[in-house]
Amino acid sequence: MHNIFFSIVIPTYNRAKFIDKAIASLLNQKYEDFEVIVVDDGSTDNTEEVVKSFNNNKVKYYKKENQERGAARNYGAKLAKGEYINFFDSDDIAYDNHLQVALETVISNEKPDVFALNYDLLVSENKYKNVVKFKDINKQLINKNLLSCNGVFVKKEVAIQNPFSEIRELSASEDYLLWFLLASQFEIVSNNIITSTIVEHTNRSVVTMEVDKLIIRKEIFLREVFSNKLILAFYSKYSNRIKSQVFSYIALHVSLTKRNRSISIKYLFKALLQYPFFVFSKRFFAIIKHLIF
Repeated sequence: MHNIFFSIVIPTYNRAKFIDKAIASLLNQKYEDFEVIVVDDGSTDNTEEVVKSFNNNKVKYYKKENQERGAARNYGAKLAKGEYINFFDSDDIAYDNHLQVALETVISNEKPDVFALNYDLLVSENKYKNVVKFKDINKQLINKNLLSCNGVFVKKEVAIQNPFSEIRELSASEDYLLWFLLASQFEIVSNNIITSTIVEHTNRSVVTMEVDKLIIRKEIFLREVFSNKLILAFYSKYSNRIKSQVFSYIALHVSLTKRNRSISIKYLFKALLQYPFFVFSKRFFAIIKHLIF
């Protein structure tokens, strides 16, 4: 009989109207050996009231000063009692198989250091979209951040030794940076069974990010990636590909604003200079489409 205790760490900031659904979905798991650690990163709404209303000994609430999600996740990891930590977002939903599939993945892969479960995207009411297909995550990371925090499980000792970056300006890319760091040291085992859903809404940080802050965030991301010896050693031959996809990410998101067209074009050319074959990608055509129409 295998018995793995999981710690689910939820960083949150002013998500009172979302977090109740996230917690309720996690408490509805088929597998029951787990704890939910909610780290309130200085919320000014009624998040504390909502969390404590569950009155469930599996749910633990901690409030700290606002330092952004990387610091909140690291704070929760230190409090975790589980053998594995799962960093879940406060505005998303877990299906009832989330931890059962995690357990099966742990057993079938003989306790991997890091593994990822698949997810879907709720794009509109009752409309779900399967986002990715995992094949070789360590290699796939060079093309985009294909992982959802909701599906990533890390052994506690690995999480403590490899914390999220706490650079505030990096927030929203701190997870991608960590995936590169982990992938440079371990095989990220994958399971394509969908166990959670990302809920699209207008308040998500990826949607509300300002253009200048987006550019600063991605520049810091590249600096941190290529100043890390472990990442550089493992991904050195893919450096141009990584830079290209980061520049194209900026170009795409700026083009979606229908403003700052010149900035989008600038980063599109930067992406092409790094990796000319980017011209054959779906993202390239998406950028052109948004620039024209």
